Amino acid sequence: MKILFVCSGNTGRSPMAQFIMKKLVADAGLSDKISVSSAASKPTSGEFLHQGIAAKLRMEKIPFGEHKSRTITPDDYAANDLIICMDAGNVEQVKAIVGGDSLGKIKMLLDKDIPWDKNGFAKTYDDILRGCKTLLEKIAQ
Repeated sequence: MKILFVCSGNTGRSPMAQFIMKKLVADAGLSDKISVSSAASKPTSGEFLHQGIAAKLRMEKIPFGEHKSRTITPDDYAANDLIICMDAGNVEQVKAIVGGDSLGKIKMLLDKDIPWDKNGFAKTYDDILRGCKTLLEKIAQ
């Protein structure tokens, strides 16, 4: 199972989801079955992980490595089993880039937009953690 998380710029919400999900997958002993990555739904040029997001991940003891943003491509649609977006705008942008969603792979992490909460990113983190836990439960069944 290959999961690609997507947000607008791939410097905040989607890499946060990527690193949270990687930890949940590892803790569940499923790293050999589930791979996780992330991308942007808008053009990007290799920006690093947002400092506030990195600080929140460190605070929550979520391991993360070096990250450089990248934009989703049509090839990503074929290469991934699920493309999980952080908000409704990302869903529409991804569909435009990859040419629709004939296989039903493009979903939102939650049934609402995940905020860019600059006040320590607590709300962003809580929403993404809840969404990733739910997604992993569905996949593991």
